[in-house]
Amino acid sequence: MNSIPALFLALFTAAVSAAPILKDTIVGGLKDPMEVAIAPDGNLFVIEREGRVVRVNPQTGGLFEIGTIPVEHLKEADANSKYAREDGLLGIALDPSFTKNQRIFLYYSAADVIANRLSRFTLKDGRIDLASELKLLEIPTERENTVCHHGGSVEFGPDGLLYVSTGDNTNPFESAGFAPIDDRDGRTERDAQRSAGNTNDLRGKIIRIKPTETGYEIPAGNLFPKGTEKTRPEIYVMGCRNPFRISIDPKTKTLYWGEVGPDARGNSDNGPQGHDEVNQAKSAGNYGWPFVIADNKPYPIRNFADNKVGKMTDPAAPENLGQRNTGLKTLPPAHSAFIWYTYGDSKEFPVMGKGGRNAMAGPVFHYDQSRKHNVLDKEDDATLLTYEWMRGKIFKAKLDADEKLEKLDLFLDNLVHPMDLEMDKDGSLVLLEYGSGWYFNTNGGVYRLRPDDGNKPPTITIKPTEGVANGYSVDKAADPENGKLSVTWYVTEGVTERKLGSGSSITLPAGSYQDVRAVASDEKGALAFARIALDHSKDLPQLAIEIENPKKQRGFGQTVKFKVSSATPPDAKQVVVRARYIPPTGHDAGGPQLGIEIEDIAKANQCLACHQVELPSVGPSYLNVSMKYRSQKDASEYLKDKLKTGGAGVWGDVPMPPQIAIKPDDADKLIAAILGLSTGMSETKGTLKGSIQLPPKGDAQPGGAWEFSAEAPDYSSARIRIAAE
Repeated sequence: MNSIPALFLALFTAAVSAAPILKDTIVGGLKDPMEVAIAPDGNLFVIEREGRVVRVNPQTGGLFEIGTIPVEHLKEADANSKYAREDGLLGIALDPSFTKNQRIFLYYSAADVIANRLSRFTLKDGRIDLASELKLLEIPTERENTVCHHGGSVEFGPDGLLYVSTGDNTNPFESAGFAPIDDRDGRTERDAQRSAGNTNDLRGKIIRIKPTETGYEIPAGNLFPKGTEKTRPEIYVMGCRNPFRISIDPKTKTLYWGEVGPDARGNSDNGPQGHDEVNQAKSAGNYGWPFVIADNKPYPIRNFADNKVGKMTDPAAPENLGQRNTGLKTLPPAHSAFIWYTYGDSKEFPVMGKGGRNAMAGPVFHYDQSRKHNVLDKEDDATLLTYEWMRGKIFKAKLDADEKLEKLDLFLDNLVHPMDLEMDKDGSLVLLEYGSGWYFNTNGGVYRLRPDDGNKPPTITIKPTEGVANGYSVDKAADPENGKLSVTWYVTEGVTERKLGSGSSITLPAGSYQDVRAVASDEKGALAFARIALDHSKDLPQLAIEIENPKKQRGFGQTVKFKVSSATPPDAKQVVVRARYIPPTGHDAGGPQLGIEIEDIAKANQCLACHQVELPSVGPSYLNVSMKYRSQKDASEYLKDKLKTGGAGVWGDVPMPPQIAIKPDDADKLIAAILGLSTGMSETKGTLKGSIQLPPKGDAQPGGAWEFSAEAPDYSSARIRIAAE
């Protein structure tokens, strides 16, 4: 049993930087990580969507669970629920005096009320003291009917002011990708006039407050002075759809944020096509949603009852006449976006390319010769780093002396859903990757991006020592420069770690540990981590599958009886049983897979941002697509058309963006590979006991094996194999 190397090294060629960038893994295996905060001592605090908060020691690879916040969130057992689609633990910031007071600020979807809450907690003995919670803000929300958009980024500015981004809390799927301004009775969740466009509501905003010992104060310079009728004084920026990640320039205090935009594929009488935005605010302002978008492209006021469009919005004086608006009728003038782009090629910003969209704003880089690292060059001083969750890219936006955009270039590519990006004090970047899926990832991770100084980190794997109780040893260790390595061993005990010693092997002393780790260090201090988990208390319950006469060989087309069980029986309606023929090729990858060429095509076109081969994500698994359409005569042409046009409704409400950039030959190859995934497979659903008919022989080679599998949400799947006739 070899451990997977906990340090993965990737070399990225930065488009315009002086040196390639190294991507060092600090820790992996995170489940839907949302935001990271860097402590003064270098420790990293990471939150996960379902409520867990962890501390990460980047010097040892240690991961310590310091608390779990009770939050409302989408659950894997009911992954298609229309309730609380994007709720959870959303944002984290550390108090500017964290070293002294151990205070953290969390923004989360409360489980006890239908609201999002900003609270301050204090760490006690390294853990979050839930009793220490000071509730600062509580923002009532809707959670029914596929409501989305919570924002949730939390950030302190250099002056100690706290910024919190909030989304418009609206269902975006019933306005055809245009402005969700449905004013009809009973359509509350479809109306962003009540939230983002409402001066008296904290949704669809970026809030700015000054925390105090017992609450907070309103700083000078917010959008509406305290006491202004029909307004909230906490509002710094209004008119936001989903300001998912924010950043404050530490020198100028200028606020930046990425704005996730709507999905309209083109311009129409209902308004402009959808755009994502990167925004800049030097002072308080209105950024227009849901009445304008991008560079102040206006939406008309639309009557959803008869689908007629009326008065066009004036960006200089937008009006909110919605029946659910409790704020001002005439709004502050709308500000244009700083950067904006659609699914297709951008005329204004061609370097953005085309594809899926999910804009984020990262830190502003300022060159400092005294630091160990500078991820950009001296001439890149004052450069905003923006990033794209869907496209897996980081861009550098050079700012001039007036903080206007001077030029925009690609910095890094081939990232896996970059979720947060923070500048560390040594000049490196801490990158949080969400993982390959949309929900329920277990492959999120924390990475360090730094210039390649010619010294690449080592690699190491570890394994249990054969014949030695509680013994562990180095399996493989290497240094790219063939230098001398030292290996130090640690174990995790709750929220602390213990150093056990050095050398090629170790025997654990008596105790209860969560993991054992080996840290490899080269002569210049570059690190690599390997880890084996020892705490199995949180493992998922295991399914078991039995078949009648398991020693009997089975042939194509035969019917086989089965029974699925578990110590805690699953919901039978959620169970899927499949039979798969494995040809006698001498090896098996463990399940259906796309070939390397096809996987490269899928990655290049951001397909894997929403789809995985076997597991559902925001979109269906490719295997489920294959099972659904494999018998349809026009499946290939139908699926190619879906690639080109996008759409929603077949697998859920979340729309698939049109893949207009994919080449026709690549589309043919991708669709053929997807449809081929279900070759030699059959399935049955919704029962714990029954029978399954094996697929016909087709062109399969005889002499292989049958694999029977059983799967259900929140359970470890079961697989057994028997010989085929």
